[in-house]
Amino acid sequence: MIKYRDLLERYPGDPALTYAVDVLRGRVIAGEKIKRAAERHISDLRRIDSDEDFKYLYDVDEAKKINEFAVLLKDVTSGEPFKPSPYQRFILAMIQGWRNPETKGMRFKNIFISMARTNGKTQLLSAYTLYNFLFGYPKINRQLAVSSIDISHTKPLYKYMTYNWDQLKKGVFKKLANRWGVEYNQNEMRIDSQSTSMKRLSAQASASDGDHYTTGIVDEYHLFGQGQREFVNSMTSGMVNNPLAQMFYISTAGLDPNTPMFEDYRRYGKYLEDGNWSNIDKDLVLIWEQDDEDEAYLPNTWPKSNPLMELPAMKKNLVEGIITERDAKASQGKLSEFIVKNMNMWQNAKDNAFLPLDLIQKAIIEQDDFKMFGRDVYIGFDFSQTNDDTALAFVFPYVDTDGSQKFHLYQHSWIPIAKAGSIEAKEQRDSINYRDVEQKGFATVTRDRFGLIDEDEVFNWMLQFIEENELHVKGMLHDQWGTGNFIRRLDEIKEEYLIIPVRQGIKSLNEPTKFLQTSFIKQNITMFDDQAMQQALVNAVIVSDNNGIKVDKNVNSQKIDIVDAIVDALFEGQFYFTDFTNVEEKATKSPFGNMSNDEISDYFVNNFTF
Repeated sequence: MIKYRDLLERYPGDPALTYAVDVLRGRVIAGEKIKRAAERHISDLRRIDSDEDFKYLYDVDEAKKINEFAVLLKDVTSGEPFKPSPYQRFILAMIQGWRNPETKGMRFKNIFISMARTNGKTQLLSAYTLYNFLFGYPKINRQLAVSSIDISHTKPLYKYMTYNWDQLKKGVFKKLANRWGVEYNQNEMRIDSQSTSMKRLSAQASASDGDHYTTGIVDEYHLFGQGQREFVNSMTSGMVNNPLAQMFYISTAGLDPNTPMFEDYRRYGKYLEDGNWSNIDKDLVLIWEQDDEDEAYLPNTWPKSNPLMELPAMKKNLVEGIITERDAKASQGKLSEFIVKNMNMWQNAKDNAFLPLDLIQKAIIEQDDFKMFGRDVYIGFDFSQTNDDTALAFVFPYVDTDGSQKFHLYQHSWIPIAKAGSIEAKEQRDSINYRDVEQKGFATVTRDRFGLIDEDEVFNWMLQFIEENELHVKGMLHDQWGTGNFIRRLDEIKEEYLIIPVRQGIKSLNEPTKFLQTSFIKQNITMFDDQAMQQALVNAVIVSDNNGIKVDKNVNSQKIDIVDAIVDALFEGQFYFTDFTNVEEKATKSPFGNMSNDEISDYFVNNFTF
């Protein structure tokens, strides 16, 4: 308590500081990301005086004013006066209290808020939005909008606003209502005398390029796919020249990690984890989530994702309801859905998913942590021309610094647009931001005028990649169908390569598929932060018969070409650290069998002394 005394004296009774201190003292049960957010708030309060480059201020009066407004409202579920909980007062104070003295507006331009379902996040944000609709900046021409994947998902927040305005205009704001003439219908609230409006928008139907919003809200952000990026961009692009504008992203976690929200979640989470708060000075990130899946059976930890449990009156009902939901989902074999919605943890929740999301994320390393140059490699090749992506997978066996045997995965894909018609349509259908993947060096979007994959381009890229990195190709493995010309060309100019066709039936793929799955479980796989590879791993599901298992996809648009190529490479690559092989040795009279020239040379160098 002593180390916070100066701040508590400087900001007496401030809801943001009180909550942050209670979190760090353990009075409030909180997960790691909220602890980091609390540390950040306290650090920033100290930076006001200690860091001359820190231009922001914390206005206690503004933080107090928004919380005073909130208690004038009604709880929409009970009709009783709204009594914000400590975590809700914390959020309101953080958003409204932190100011930019240069613009005389709020500090935070982007606000990312996530928690489990039924914890009052929508009611809370409706209070903030109504406050800014009535009393925000600028004094005139305020343009507000709540958006979601469709118009129905904008209804709760908008309904809460209109309901509370109806209560206010009959009471404390009766005089103001008569003077301003606030009106509303099913889709828009207006103050015509101030040229101010609040709209409902659908990401699937509404165009927003012509509007310049001062407050934008994306509700149920997890429902937005890669195809809705353009819609969000159309909202934010009108804000770039408005220093007072704010954009809110609110949601519970989702069942599909291939979404803009999950990308933001990972990016923000890393900043919080590393303590690089100065890199996101204009972004407020508040994520209430469990720290571990096992906490699904530890109700005393549930306030980490369900902050309303800090209220004793709410905790009993919430705990009982969540236990009932957990047991029901577990009995249906859908515990992952419970973990997503009620524990606010991202999952790969597909039936028969090949890999859980956490194992995929744990495999990601920084590019400086693995160098490919001069290494042994197995290459898997999955070819397509018109619809599916073409993928080259590179599997690098290596021994880690602790002596463990691991495999590093790398890939490059070629993206056709012949059937989709455009890269925008292809991205929307496949839910992959291909242009971003290409920019990071993991893909090439076809430039062919027919939208097809250029086989020559793939062939030349592979040879150049091998040559530039001086790779020792231990095997080239490919689907035996549809790759004939590519493989014949390779065999002609690289006779020394071991080229193996791989049948695509379960009997052939069972062993390398299980090996890849087990290697992820044992954390013996590493890979770079490549969205295309991660999404392919997320898309992959298991199909089985009496011969074993292999990977497949639920729908055609869920691309797994990269996983297919990796499994092909592991058909032989899995035996790198053993004496086994899937290669049938050809009959020969040579005493060296089918050893290559390099292997014969190594035999003599390693076994004879001169």
